[in-house]
Order: sequence, then C-alpha cells, then structure tokens
Amino acid sequence: MKLWQTLLLLLSKFAPSGVRTVVDTNVLISGTIVRFGASARIVDAALAREIVLVVAPTLIDEYLDVIRRPHIAKRYREITPRVQDVVEFLHHRAIRVKGKVVEPVLNDPDDDFLLAAALEGKAKYIISGDEHLLELAHYRGIKILTPREFVEQMLSRKTASTT
Repeated sequence: MKLWQTLLLLLSKFAPSGVRTVVDTNVLISGTIVRFGASARIVDAALAREIVLVVAPTLIDEYLDVIRRPHIAKRYREITPRVQDVVEFLHHRAIRVKGKVVEPVLNDPDDDFLLAAALEGKAKYIISGDEHLLELAHYRGIKILTPREFVEQMLSRKTASTT
C-alpha cells in the first residue's frame, strides 16, 4: 500500500464523520444520566462518532457544573465512567468553537451561545429541549429539533441502513 493510501485510511478512521450537531446541555446531562431514550442515543452516537458535536466553552462549563453538583453525583454514582467518557470527548474529540454571541436572538439570552456555536461550527442541527430554541424551529439554515425528533429523523435512518 502506498503512503498516501495509508494516510487516507488513517484519516478516515480518526477524522470526525457524520453530521455536525450542537447538543444543548440539558440533552447531554440527560443522555449521561439516563442510559436509555433519545438523549442517551444521541450521546452514544457522539461517542461512537456517528455524529460530530460542535461545542463552545460555555456548554462544557455548564455540563461540568451540573453533572458535578453534589445531589447528582451522590444519586448517580454509577455514571462516573460515563461522565469521564463524555468529558474526555468534549475536550478532545468534539469540534470546539468560541460560541461568541454577536446578535442576541432569543428571549432567553443564556441560550444564544448555542446559536452562535452552531453558526461558527457550521452545524446542521441544534438538539434541545428548551422551548425558546424549539420555537425558532430553524435559524439561518440550522434545524432545531428535540432529541426524539433528531433520533427519529437522523439516527434511526443510520441504524436502519447499517442493519
């Protein structure tokens, strides 16, 4: 095998593949804590590189803040390995962007960074359970879906095509 063929093979194994997606903190938390359901399927898909996560520092900070809260850490001790996997993934395998808000859009400005991150990271989807985001439905060509909608529209197709 020629050197360029070997390099292409390595790149295809380690380069992110799949659709670029911004996942709201509420989906990441739910998908970490609960092992079944749409949010868990999305987190599993990200860890398996079926989708490419685009993240901003604000999202990582929110995730760490919530998942490390004493009442969560105490109640869900068995999820520690999964938390470590998700944190490692967010820091080293996700596409990191600044998520700097240029123009406020939402009634809840705390979520504007998700729109900014999606634009900056050229994401096709934002997955959230937040009503303010879901009311938009689309933002500059980016679809905003619930976890269930995303799984039904995007991940179930992928699962069906691989079986």
